[in-house]
Amino acid sequence: MKMIKRGTILLAAFLAVSSAFALDANAAPTPHHGSATIRAVTARPEVVSAPGDVTCSTTGGTIDRTSSCLHGQLDISFYEEPSHTYVGYSEINWTSHVRLDPRNRHKWTDDVTLTQTATDVPASEIGEATVSETCGSCTSTGGATQILTVGATKTYHLVLDSPGTATITDAQAPHLVFTAPPFTPVDTDLGPKINVRCDNTPQMSPVQDGGCVYPDVTPTYNISVTGPYDQVAWHIDWAQRNLGHHWGWQGHGPALTRTMDKSLIKRNRRTACPSSIPRPSGKSCDEYPFASTYQGASLNPDFSCHMVPEAQNSNEGNYRKQWYNANRLFEREKFWVNVTDIPAGARAQTMRPLVQCP
Repeated sequence: MKMIKRGTILLAAFLAVSSAFALDANAAPTPHHGSATIRAVTARPEVVSAPGDVTCSTTGGTIDRTSSCLHGQLDISFYEEPSHTYVGYSEINWTSHVRLDPRNRHKWTDDVTLTQTATDVPASEIGEATVSETCGSCTSTGGATQILTVGATKTYHLVLDSPGTATITDAQAPHLVFTAPPFTPVDTDLGPKINVRCDNTPQMSPVQDGGCVYPDVTPTYNISVTGPYDQVAWHIDWAQRNLGHHWGWQGHGPALTRTMDKSLIKRNRRTACPSSIPRPSGKSCDEYPFASTYQGASLNPDFSCHMVPEAQNSNEGNYRKQWYNANRLFEREKFWVNVTDIPAGARAQTMRPLVQCP
């Protein structure tokens, strides 16, 4: 059987499996005993900011705040023991598609696929694969043993639960045990372990079920200049480009950090939008950076305010609060702000006049 050509390696790690069975010193060598060594190749996940579930493909890995897709390849070499004579190889491609639930810490999923693409070892042609999840305090079900015939893709639908109500961060990865007697089993995690945080924080309703996210991923709040909060979006765009620190604009300035401190939020609003500033009819004062951040006006003189439609301002604030909670953004956690759908060339034009804070 012809060996397939290996692709470009983005991240490689070498994992060793037990090399031989224990043998009686007085017994004759048993040539059918064997060992297996694996070489694991995994795509490095790229952080994506688009809302919703990441796209799961066989080229490259992706991860956002609540979902991820990784893929990789296991190259298995089989040896006859105790002479350690090379017997042959097997190649297994895998994917792991995790969907965390930010509204339920007791049920999220990892859909793992395995495909044995090639082998020249008869025992491997009927090898059995069991999949579970490496996860500190969580539990998983659904990875029952299946036979990996060459060319057939097997799917394992794992359901995970983070018991209790405490805030817990676990390092999670799918785990494979591949058995092809008489060789030693291949026993390895698939890909790198990625932190998953589950909590029941009261501000992140529903408290009774909690939720889980990838805490190491900094989420992005997207707001469109063509959406229902267009005036707020245009103000953010102007502020990001004109304020000294370009707050929240990824690649240009520092991220914003959330606060849930009600007294600080009030101070930020009063500083940016004091009652002394006249409000035109139907308008209200909009500040950036947001009052719900540690970059707000009471802590940071580099801010902007702009009069926008009152209903827009209020509705955008409610929408952003829902976004905070959907991403389970804790106190002092970072996030980016991305203004979308700006027409080509619009940023090069003179912006509409803004009512600036005194």
